[in-house]
Amino acid sequence: MNNFRISVLIPCYNQENHIRQTIEAIINQTYPPDEIIVVDDGSTDHSVELIKQLPIKLIQHETNKGPSIARNTALQHSSGEIIIYIDADAYADKYMIAALLKAYQFPHDGKLAGVTGRGIETHIESIYDRWRSLHAVQDFGKKMRDRVPFPFGLCMSFYRDKLLEIGGFDPYFPINAGEDYDIGLRLKKANYWLRYEPKAIVYHQHSDTEQKLKRIQYNWYYWGYLARKRAKDKPWVLALGALKRLFLDTMVDLILRHDLKLVKIDFEIFWIKMLALHNASFKSLN
Repeated sequence: MNNFRISVLIPCYNQENHIRQTIEAIINQTYPPDEIIVVDDGSTDHSVELIKQLPIKLIQHETNKGPSIARNTALQHSSGEIIIYIDADAYADKYMIAALLKAYQFPHDGKLAGVTGRGIETHIESIYDRWRSLHAVQDFGKKMRDRVPFPFGLCMSFYRDKLLEIGGFDPYFPINAGEDYDIGLRLKKANYWLRYEPKAIVYHQHSDTEQKLKRIQYNWYYWGYLARKRAKDKPWVLALGALKRLFLDTMVDLILRHDLKLVKIDFEIFWIKMLALHNASFKSLN
């Protein structure tokens, strides 16, 4: 992979508390990238001022256009053959790029489109943060896996040509929900697949309140349903997945953790998911 040019692309919207540390973590990688591009997506805080202090390329949207368009803008201005996307509130482990690149070198059939990394939640103060860290993890386990269904948006990489072949990220998805799921579905349809590398770690700085947690879970299932519906790929399986998660989560929280507060949230989130799937089933795809 030493012959490949590496671009790290970071969409940013109102992340003044994290964007500097996120960029510095990329600058200080054991395998530094050839370029770092940040697309500020119409931030109204001090994000741009902080970004301009660092030796990276900055592109600014005058208004907020959403993460899909911000990622596509960064892609259009990049020159890497390997494209790595990092969220603006995710601090990369210093070996992250090296781990991603090593994963590309393991044997494959030529249809490998990209490698996704692992997010570790580091901000756990409330019961809702704890629930997220236990039941909304952004990983596929502790072992490398091939043919995972989608990449995790906070840390994902692609061969540039394969990402461009499927048209990049779809602007149909206006928020951080569904767009990474959609990428996985479209790559699969194009006969490509994704690899998961658990050693490619980013430390997620997100924090939740009850309202934020429920909104995020609603959005993930709502837009996830629409992604599968647009791909004609059995959107109802999300309901089966939600039922399975309810059973597993409540059993563990009740029997092993003896935590009735977590059990209560398990049921509340389940009904939020069902509401999201119900509402999405009536939405037109136009």
